[in-house]
Amino acid sequence: MMRLCPWNYAGIAARFVLPGLIAAGAAAQTPQPNTPGQPVPETDPHSITINVSVTDKAGEHIRGLSAGDFTLFDNKQPVKLTGFRALDSKASPADPVHIVIVVDMINTGFDAVAREHVELEQFLKEDGGRLAHPTSIAIFSDSGIKVEQGSTSDGAALLAVLNKQGPELRIVGRNTGFYGAAERLEMSLNQLAQLSAFEAKQPGKKMILFISPGWPIFARAGDESDLKQRTWVFNTLVRLTNGLREANITLYTLDPFDLGRTDPFYYQAFLKPVQAVKNAEYPNLALQVLSEHSGGKVLIQGRDITGELNTAVRDANASYELTFAAAPGDRADEYHALQVQVDKPEAVVHTSAGYYAHTMEH
Repeated sequence: MMRLCPWNYAGIAARFVLPGLIAAGAAAQTPQPNTPGQPVPETDPHSITINVSVTDKAGEHIRGLSAGDFTLFDNKQPVKLTGFRALDSKASPADPVHIVIVVDMINTGFDAVAREHVELEQFLKEDGGRLAHPTSIAIFSDSGIKVEQGSTSDGAALLAVLNKQGPELRIVGRNTGFYGAAERLEMSLNQLAQLSAFEAKQPGKKMILFISPGWPIFARAGDESDLKQRTWVFNTLVRLTNGLREANITLYTLDPFDLGRTDPFYYQAFLKPVQAVKNAEYPNLALQVLSEHSGGKVLIQGRDITGELNTAVRDANASYELTFAAAPGDRADEYHALQVQVDKPEAVVHTSAGYYAHTMEH
């Protein structure tokens, strides 16, 4: 398991922690270019590919759809598909979806991390330790992100890697209260940026499954934000939203919820896409919001982390890739909402909520 080099984040501002964090993060969160010989998901800045999951109301994947079954709307206007591909683990096993399981030790208490380890061990041992999809493990911790190089379908091998790491206790003496929460947010966004950049260099579709309650979202801080702070949040959101899509990453939040904790559905108040700087608030950067906007899901099944993992991984069995030529924005980072309709009764669709368009000069 490799330790990625940290991004160059600015220090915490003395008056208000988060602006310094977001300003530095905005410059760092674009995935690095691929090395020669590696495929680039989107070579044309105006060509966009989105991943679409289609299920019936019972949650069963609808397979065998063709391009003609889909209608794609960009800002409520129908657009022509320039590319279409079905991803099916049964029909095309040579083109698998890669799973990355993230154990978040930054935002999770030590006792909860120990319980998560037990549940993750149970998941890795299912079916004789044979995983349905190539999988790797990443660990977010105070000492930095650790990412395993390469994926494997051998659950026993992943468990051995996980056991070698051991739970990492939080650094003694870290700030508590507001400043401690801001420190956790800084590390979380930092390490998400690193993981996104790393996975951008890997071919194919990736599903990143965070075992995490999410990081602090600072709802009240958003109410007090001035224009400069909102600009930092907006710029970070643009880079994360486009960067995850361009790296072909879908995020999932698997919340190890315990009764008595803060409302796990509070993030839903901030799901409305941010179209302008004046509307940007820190909760728009919540892990849960980023997950749903990427086309992924937030799973809250209490202590059943094994069940959450199995539910999420099923989404890797079948999906569709739609490619279209996006119209350039009239202004920098103009938001475009996406909607996908499927010509099947009672079809349930999960896909990217939207993208921030490049300008004509890009």
